Amino acid sequence: MELFRLTEAQRELAHKVETMARERFAPRANEYDGPAIMPKEDILDLHREGLLLAAAPKAYGGLGFGCEQDDPLSFFLVTENIAKVNPATGHCYQVHNNCVQMIHAFGNEAQKEKYLEPTRERAALLPGAGSEPTMHVATGRMLTDAKHVDGGVMVSGIKHYATNASASEWMWVMVIDEKTERDLTVMIPSDHPGVTIKEEFWDPSGVRACVSPVIEFNEVFVPEEDILGQPGDFLGNDWLGKINLGFSFNYLGTMQGIYEHVVNYLKERNRTDDSMRQTYVGEMKARLDALRLMLYSAVSGFQADPMGAMLAIEEAKFLAIETANRFQYLVGQACGPTILFRKYPVERLLRDLALHGLHGRHYQNAITVGKSELGQPFKVGLSV
Repeated sequence: MELFRLTEAQRELAHKVETMARERFAPRANEYDGPAIMPKEDILDLHREGLLLAAAPKAYGGLGFGCEQDDPLSFFLVTENIAKVNPATGHCYQVHNNCVQMIHAFGNEAQKEKYLEPTRERAALLPGAGSEPTMHVATGRMLTDAKHVDGGVMVSGIKHYATNASASEWMWVMVIDEKTERDLTVMIPSDHPGVTIKEEFWDPSGVRACVSPVIEFNEVFVPEEDILGQPGDFLGNDWLGKINLGFSFNYLGTMQGIYEHVVNYLKERNRTDDSMRQTYVGEMKARLDALRLMLYSAVSGFQADPMGAMLAIEEAKFLAIETANRFQYLVGQACGPTILFRKYPVERLLRDLALHGLHGRHYQNAITVGKSELGQPFKVGLSV
């Protein structure tokens, strides 16, 4: 039964991406996971299919997907179906297209052409460099700042978890504007002499292929023409809340991939008539269906009620993390330990899910929803 009715175009897109991921991405997933290297062939396949600019307007060679475009849900259907076989590739894709969305939202015409051209022509990716290893003790704000100088700003600081930086030509970087003390987005070329990208930082237990280096900025001059939008645009337009979407759909896709392997595993071993196993499989499906219905409904209503949609997304992300934390137990009880041997994809998928879901402040999702329900001031996106 189809709980949420997709359009014919959305069904065709989901089927195309699922087939591509299963036939092309899955066989080479371990090749990228082991040495923790970027999934270059996956990225090239996405480029050839026209999906690297999915969240750009059609006028710029995109597909018009994403939060502020004509078809918000289709962007996340791509993420979900990639994540079924390789959440790391799915994360590279979602981070890149989130940057594409923000370039469209904040950039002028010349900037959109300038920053999207490397993707259009050469499959270059865009990293989202916002997270930092340390924050200001008293205020909790970022330490990477932009000091105003003649003709632009001078940026110094450190970012980490900068997914896609290794495959980029331009980098989306969030800093603190020294004049306004507000967030400011700048675009910096990755080959700038003041930029040092440290890939050796990236050696995690999961999502190893979405290489996310440390970046050091040492007095990097950013001309005014490479300042994207105005101070406060990112946080003021709730982009942290919108970014929650990509993470939640990645979790959903990863768990769906695990679930499908579990069902096939039990069928292949003639273990389908055990009521205990039936119970665990039933719980897995119920959780997945509830999460998918909540996410699809929220995204599809984004244009009509953006804040209502983002509150629903807060609920969905909370449910996604709670379900992810529950999934390892359910898989183990349904199948036993053998399914976690390295020869099976479930071992990698569970590692990916465990690490990718470890964003701090998970409780903030529930707090945000609770504040809204109780008539208190709230802010979306605080759990990213």
